[in-house]
Amino acid sequence: MRPARRVRPWSFFVVVAALAVSPRHATAQEDFRSLDPDRPLHVTDAYPKKYMEWEFQVGLQGTWTEAGRKALEGLFELETGLFRNFEIGAGLEVVTEDEAGVARTGVEALELDALYNFNHESWAWPAVAVQIGAEIPVGGDLSRSDWAWGADLILTRSFASRLRLHANSGYVVASRMDDDDYWRGGLAFDIPMGFGSRILLGDLYAEIPVDSGRTRVWAELGTRIQVSNVTVFDLGLTTRLDEWEVGAANLRLVIGLSRVFGVAAWVDVPEYPN
Repeated sequence: MRPARRVRPWSFFVVVAALAVSPRHATAQEDFRSLDPDRPLHVTDAYPKKYMEWEFQVGLQGTWTEAGRKALEGLFELETGLFRNFEIGAGLEVVTEDEAGVARTGVEALELDALYNFNHESWAWPAVAVQIGAEIPVGGDLSRSDWAWGADLILTRSFASRLRLHANSGYVVASRMDDDDYWRGGLAFDIPMGFGSRILLGDLYAEIPVDSGRTRVWAELGTRIQVSNVTVFDLGLTTRLDEWEVGAANLRLVIGLSRVFGVAAWVDVPEYPN
């Protein structure tokens, strides 16, 4: 998951969750290797969801540091292929923090995202996409102080169906009371294992403040497992490399689950083979 802080809406997603687990008109993920942000890497790939395909995601991230500070974040997110090559998503960011035995839970922001793919892979060119997003404060002790806006360029390149490489590069505009403006980006790989139902993936990701502050660097390693042709499970470990340098080593465990489904009244999304 992204740097600390995530669980996404209860009210908005109750109905969606019911639809997602319904057996009617279930469909499957075309590419279970898709690297959704935070599941379990920061880096994502250049391919959106299929046209009118829906995906419901659930995830948890726990953080432990040498100083005894702990945090638990969760993820409840809805995404859909609104148009061909165009995906949108929405959610609420929530975080629970435990410091010196005192736990606090609160909503940090409403998040909106969109991704558009300009080019699918060819023999000469990688897949190319642009993603934009906003984090909107909702009030409360743990809420953001102000809006934040971000945009990223995403490239994906496959090599003989045995290796895929991904590059992300972007910029975030934020207030000084939050993260302040920063550049962000990273490189990731994914390697299929076995019969293609599992994949090993990892990345290096960094956020570089524009004005001042220490560069934040993450190293991440994880796996995604296609449990069925509609369900994907992911597991990953994350560490902040820059915090080890100042004696504040930490480790994060990320667990996630996603289910793809269709809405029969809107459009027919063909099933994929198991």
